[in-house]
Amino acid sequence: MGAIWRWLERGLEAVISLCLIAMTGLTVVDVAGRYFLNAPLKGGYEISEMMMGLTVFAALPLATRAEGHLTVGLLTDRLHGGARRVHRIAILIVTVAALAFIAWRMGVQADILARSKAGSGSLQLPLWPVARAMSVLGWLACAVSVVLTVRALIGLDREAPAARGSLE
Repeated sequence: MGAIWRWLERGLEAVISLCLIAMTGLTVVDVAGRYFLNAPLKGGYEISEMMMGLTVFAALPLATRAEGHLTVGLLTDRLHGGARRVHRIAILIVTVAALAFIAWRMGVQADILARSKAGSGSLQLPLWPVARAMSVLGWLACAVSVVLTVRALIGLDREAPAARGSLE
């Protein structure tokens, strides 16, 4: 299972890196064209929007695996032992439900976009493939969360990866 995760992790990191590099390049070309040639890059903004969505959803399984979602620890930092474990399991179950809802709704949206043949503003690029990819990445994050929940329930992982200092 560790080898599969490492392969997925590297793939997701590559997608994130490529999207960030492409967004940077698009922005440079757009700004240079706008200010030096008085000709902004047509569709640059909408392409950046699509890549931003892919970047966020590609990072979601990684953040989920690290249990790196934003949390407020005002009271929970004081929990110890069994109470901390119960709290973690409860949070993981809520995370599974939230990620499943997000992935499901993105899939519904992808179907709507595909049926309506919706396209982006100026380039008329089809929107459904991006929404479908975001749905798949959401389901991947949900699956990661399910695995973490099961491991926590059967006692394999007593603490979050950040608390252990390692993701393996």
